[in-house]
Amino acid sequence: MPLDQYKVDIDDLTTGMYVSRLDRPWIDTPFPLQGYYIREMSDISDLRQYCKYVYIDVRRGKGPAEQAFLQTLDNVTKSKNVSKRVPGAVKAKKLRAKKGAYSLSTSPKQEVKNAIKMKKLAELAISYIDVALKNNEALPIEETRKVVSLMVNDIIRNPDAFIWLNKIKNKDSYLYGHTVRSSIWAISLGRHLGISTEALNNLAMGVMISEVGKTTLPDALLKKDKENYTVDDLELYQSHVSSALKILRASDGLDKQVLAVVANMHERHDGSGYPRGLVGDSIPYLAKIAGISSTYDELTFPRNKEFGLSPSKCIMELYNLIDEKFQKDLVEEFIQAIGIYPAGTLVELSTSETAMVLEQNPERKLRPKVMLLLDEEKRPYKKYKLVDLLKKEERNGIKLDIMYSLPIGSYGADPTEIYASAFTSKWLFSIAS
Repeated sequence: MPLDQYKVDIDDLTTGMYVSRLDRPWIDTPFPLQGYYIREMSDISDLRQYCKYVYIDVRRGKGPAEQAFLQTLDNVTKSKNVSKRVPGAVKAKKLRAKKGAYSLSTSPKQEVKNAIKMKKLAELAISYIDVALKNNEALPIEETRKVVSLMVNDIIRNPDAFIWLNKIKNKDSYLYGHTVRSSIWAISLGRHLGISTEALNNLAMGVMISEVGKTTLPDALLKKDKENYTVDDLELYQSHVSSALKILRASDGLDKQVLAVVANMHERHDGSGYPRGLVGDSIPYLAKIAGISSTYDELTFPRNKEFGLSPSKCIMELYNLIDEKFQKDLVEEFIQAIGIYPAGTLVELSTSETAMVLEQNPERKLRPKVMLLLDEEKRPYKKYKLVDLLKKEERNGIKLDIMYSLPIGSYGADPTEIYASAFTSKWLFSIAS
């Protein structure tokens, strides 16, 4: 296949693209054998009747929209240029950041076993809080604080091990999984910004216990899609913040920063959040971090849906909320901290192979280290093949790029099984040729 041709799902086609190859012989379709230029949306509808994916020639038309967007975004976050400015946007002071305050001291392979135990321990701590609430007992605040402190120290050493674990959907309680995952995103962002260890602990503690108020809400409300909420439903749902504060203020030993995170993490930059409709810098710093971290997790793991957005589409969604729901430089710092393709992300390569991101390359976020899982026909490789996209520019004569990220579980790829075999038993890797 020529280097300038890329595989694109039908749903990702747009006008201006030139289709050079189909997922079936041209002769089986009514389209011209020499190619197909997409001039209007009806052309895409015609293709959808016959194909699931096609190949486009970027010399004769537009390139993949998502890849082009992410390339632009990658360049923007590495510079000081203004990436997007919304007319009339709320002004805010630049985020306080002390880049490089923490350095990597372990590799994902070294950290992974401990990360697995730590994540399970964190989920167990949340379950104990749940039990205490149901039995009208004192909350295990001190025990939870100890777990949070251990988790913060582990993520400071190497966040990639925990970020990978965040790709594994919790099969039990959504609240347990959501709060722990959101804490991991928040600690990772806070680490990137260089906030103090004490602040990291308060941030993580606040996120970990932020959902306690939802235990007072009816199950039917929590299981209902928010898009279908009535005005009364929405008012009841948002009351979980005041319920949480009432519960937590009755407990001893919680730092004011922790309570501030719980109270304000649902506030939004433009004043559209709740419960008080705070605007811009009236939202506490740690609550801003908690808010974007929780939102990212909700987009990745929606409560009532089997699949959430892919990581790159989540990033695109957050980017579209710049200076509206979230402060501009907060979004850009989050992208730098988490990466456009976080560890554990399932991706489709330009070779049509499917891979999983193993580790980020800090210098170039779009070219991480990946494991090849499935060949171009979606057949599993007997051994995982390791490719460093920073060092390898092409493969089998094809320009090697990540085309787009995939939702967790695509092609039946189970992050839990992959993680267990790749990290916890042996490194079943060979260097891809």
